[in-house]
Order: sequence, then structure tokens, then C-alpha cells
Amino acid sequence: MELLRFSNLTRAYGARTVFERVAGVVRDGDKIALVGPNGAGKSSLVRTIAGVDEPDGGTIARARDTRLGYMAQDAPADESITLHAALDAAFSRVRAEESHVRDLELQLTAVSELGDDDAMTALLQKYGDAREAFDRHGGEGLEKQMRATIAAFDFEEADLDRPTSGFSGGQRTRAMLARTLLERPDWLILDEPTNHLDIETVRWLEDFIIDDPRATLVVSHDRYFLERVATVVWDLSGGELVAYNVKQGKAYTDFLEQRQVRRDEQRRVYEVALAEHAREQAVIDELKTHGSHNYSHVRSREKKMSKLPDAPPPDTDKPSIGMTLVATRRATNGFALEVKGLSKAYNDPLFTDLTFDIKRGERVAIVGPNGAGKSTLLKILSGEIPADKGNIRFGPGLKTAYFAQDSADELPTGVRAVDAVLDAAKITEEEARGLLGRMRLGGEAADKPVEAFSGGERRRIMLARLMAQKADCLLLDEPTNDLDIPSREALESILADYDGALLVVSHDRYLLKRLAETTLWIRDGLATPIQGGYDAFESAALGHATNGKGPQPKTQAAPKPVEPPPARASVKEVARRKRELESAEKRVAEFDRKRGELSALFAAPNLYDDPVAVAKLRNQLSAIETAASEALHAWEAAMEAVETDEAVGVR
Repeated sequence: MELLRFSNLTRAYGARTVFERVAGVVRDGDKIALVGPNGAGKSSLVRTIAGVDEPDGGTIARARDTRLGYMAQDAPADESITLHAALDAAFSRVRAEESHVRDLELQLTAVSELGDDDAMTALLQKYGDAREAFDRHGGEGLEKQMRATIAAFDFEEADLDRPTSGFSGGQRTRAMLARTLLERPDWLILDEPTNHLDIETVRWLEDFIIDDPRATLVVSHDRYFLERVATVVWDLSGGELVAYNVKQGKAYTDFLEQRQVRRDEQRRVYEVALAEHAREQAVIDELKTHGSHNYSHVRSREKKMSKLPDAPPPDTDKPSIGMTLVATRRATNGFALEVKGLSKAYNDPLFTDLTFDIKRGERVAIVGPNGAGKSTLLKILSGEIPADKGNIRFGPGLKTAYFAQDSADELPTGVRAVDAVLDAAKITEEEARGLLGRMRLGGEAADKPVEAFSGGERRRIMLARLMAQKADCLLLDEPTNDLDIPSREALESILADYDGALLVVSHDRYLLKRLAETTLWIRDGLATPIQGGYDAFESAALGHATNGKGPQPKTQAAPKPVEPPPARASVKEVARRKRELESAEKRVAEFDRKRGELSALFAAPNLYDDPVAVAKLRNQLSAIETAASEALHAWEAAMEAVETDEAVGVR
């Protein structure tokens, strides 16, 4: 059964056409994922389909007697409305049906007293239809439905009397979704339903959509979510809408493969058309060059060429973000971070006695339910707020950089984008402009005030600030928020090549699956490290959900046997080791200087116009970094030897 069909749909804002002459169909049972870059018009399309906005052209045909449940992207907070009132609004139609039933009951009583059998028969028919509709939409069990729904969405009974303005973003999203489902629609449109939800709630929503027989159209940047739930992918890009039938469970992967096949075919057709145009033009030029007097032949050729079909250029993604995150020092076997006995509480304890350590170059995902303290932990590690108790120790000389969840608020206001980058580190304006250029914010964009940029663009400015700092350890809190899928994939590639330590809080499971080597699971005030990447955490979390047992913390290793103390060195040996240490320090400093000089060359505005020069510079930098790493290892060995001499003395 077709629930909705649209054709030649067009939407414009002023002189800007968002999409033009697009077509699509929603059938019963479809699970449709609408994807596309930011600004492509995804929310505009669903608002038009839902009837919130009127199209500027085209037609929409909707099935009769079907109800649409539409959840908009933003969850507004109303200071004056409680959760009970917000959910009760879902029953407005049922309340009207109930009022109609009560009115018919009064009419039946009046007609019964008159003894009009014909009128009674007609009225009973109306009453039966009205009562059937009322019962079908929930009838007199509305309060019971409401309480069952709030339990499913992890609300307490006491939450019904709380104003929604006091809820977190995730709670408001869950409240909106609960209200949408309480309306008992025949099909659903959900615009970014996973925003602000923790991973466990997103997993619940995935299972709900998969098991629900109704058709659902979802707009989301969560690729893991789309992979599991979708059976159809609508790709909205460049004003064009293309539908792909995909296999649920590998939907996003299927979509990428099918889209690439389509693009390859587009490219082939385009190249054939270009070659045919070039061949015809060459024949015409040849006739004209040799002064052919057969003008009719030339005109015939030109007429034939004008009738050749123009193949549109193939679709391509925007260029990837052209940047590299570089640590001050390459990863070694030392530690990056040690945390012992860390505790933090506000009204209630967030976590107690957290203890863990991170090696240099290790990639750690921090996961857990909303409110577990993940962002608070990063703020403590970054020095933004103090812990109540516990110790934090960073590796010697280690430089950290913190990317806050509310990064838009972290940017200085009233300044240009280039000034915002200059504010983060001691670099030249030319270097800052080069960094922004690699983030596709070069040229005049670098001189725009930060307030003029979108959320995703401001995130890219923050990434340029991170680049400028050249930190050895990154603390990232929801770095993919406000980024569309192409930008998320580009950021993943950047972080995958980063050679420093990485601690990331994120609900983007695709990101975590690609990056994480260790997962730190914060739950019920405890931190459990899980080795083996994000898949290992998923398995552990599933076991926790099914048998109530989470992954067991690491057992403490058995104590190592005590080794005899090192022998004392002679005075000459101690002096030699100190000279080796001084020499190693000079080599490290020299390589750091050379690396800084080469890195500065990457900020040249016109460098990326010459791919050969870029490749040559990257090879030089790679060679220097390898030599610097070897020098650093030598310095660490020399330092350890000198420290040992100082500890045991000389003979």
C-alpha cells in the first residue's frame, strides 16, 4: 500500500532553490533513511512531506484515512508545560472523539424518550462508528497508555509533574518521541531522533523501528543507526533525490556501494559524451582550417553536434578536509595519563574512585549512559573543573588539547575566524589562514566573524585551532556533533592518522568503531576498561543487558619478582652517560626545530595547488619525524641510565 507519493516537488528560499522536481514514494513497511550533506534540504523535504510547509511546485498524494506522526528535529523547551501536559496533547484527537461519543450518547437518550425508531436506528449507526474509532485510538485507557509509555522511555512517575524545561536534551528528545508514538500514527517521520540520546537508548530505538510494522522515514547522520534500520536510502544532494533499495543490517554499506556504481556509470557516460563532442568539434575545425568551400557540409556537422545530448557531470563528494593533526612528539612506550582514585559529585555522586591509565598513542573511547559523568571527566582531565578527590598525572612534557562538546561557545566572539585560530597558539597569521584553507574555510571566509558560520563550520574552526596546538594528547567531547556524514568521515580519517594519545566521548558508533583500541565504560560510578576495540564493548554491553552482568574489571596482575639492584657505575661511565644525554637532547631539539620549519611550510596558501610539492614536503616531514622518534627513544634511554646512576650512586 502506498502511504504517500510526491512528484516534481520543488522548494526554494528566496533566490536559492533547495531541491527541484524531486520524486519519491513511501510504502507500508518501508524503513527509509534520508541522507545528504548539511544544507541539502533534508529537513525542508520532510517538513514539506509532513504538510508543515507548502511546496513551491509539484504534487503530494496521501493515502486516505492515514495518520502521520512527525517528530521535528528540535525539541523545544516550554517553561510552562509539564511532561504530563506534553504527552496528554497527543490525545487531542482522541479527546475530541470521546467528546463526540458523549454527545451522541446524550442524543440517544433524548431520541429514546421520543420513541422515534427511524431516528434511533440512524443514530445508533453513527454512535457505533464513533465508538469504534474512539476505541481503536485508545479509548478510555489513555492514562494507562501514558504510564506504560513513560516507563518504556525511562521516565519515572514523578517526572510527569516536572516542567520539560528542566529536562536534558536527551530527555526532551525521548519525550517528543513518546508523544509522537502516543498519537498512534499509521506511519512515522523522525527528523534526527538520535540527537542527545545515549548509546543504550539509541540501540533501543533501533530495535523499536526494526520491529515496528509501520513505515518510518528517518533523517539521521548516525551511520550505525542507518546501517541497522534502513531498507531504502534516499540520497538528497545537489537538488536531486535518488532512491536505493538496501538490505537491512548492512544498509549504509549497501548504499555506499550502489552509489559508487551509479557514479562510475555517470562518469563513463559523461566521458563518452565529452569524447563525442570533441571528435565532432575536431572534424568541424579540420574542415574550416582547410578552407573547405562545402559550407553545407560544415553547417550539417555543426547542426549534428548541437543535437548531441549533454551528459551531466558525475556526482562527487566535496573534497575531504585537507589537514593533518600532528603531535608535538611521536608516540613512544611511555604513559600519557595516569588517573588514581578520581571522584566527583554534584547533588549525587557521578563517579567514585576512578582509576585507569592511558599509554602514549593509545586511542580510548569513553562511553556510558547520559549523566554518567563522561563530559565531566574530560573537563576534569583538561583542568576546566576540579575533581573532589584523586590524582591525575600526565607524561613528562606531554601537551594536551581539549575539544569541548559546546565548542561553538568556546570560540571567542566578535573576532574573525583567522583571529580565533591565532588565539589558540603562537603561530603567524599566514599559518592560521593556511590551516583554515585546509578546512575549506580559506580566502574571504577566514575574515568572516565566527558568528556568521554554521554549527558544522564552527566545528571546523575548532579543528583548525586543534591543529595549531600540535598536542600530544587530545580530549574530544562529541567532536562529530553538527557535522554531516561527509565531514564526519573526513574527521575520522584525520584522527585515524593522528599519532598521539586520544580520549574521545562520542555517541557516533561508526567513529568509535574505527578509532577505539580501548573502551572505558563509565556506569554506576565505576569505570571498566575493555580491550579489543568498540566491538568488544558492544558484546560486553549486550551481555550486561541480557544477564545483568557487565564486563568484569581487569584483575590485578601478580607482583613481579624483585630484581637485584643495578650495579654502581664508575665515575667515567657516569660522565659518559651524561654527555650522551646532553647530545641526545641537542639532537631532539634540532629535529624538533627542523620539523617545525617543515610544518610551517604546509601553511603556505598556494602550496596545495602543486600536488608534487605537497608530496615532496610530506616525504621530507615523514623522514624528519622518523629520525626525531629515534632520537627521542635514545634520549629516553639516556635519561633512564642517568636517573639510575643518580639513584644508586657511583663506585
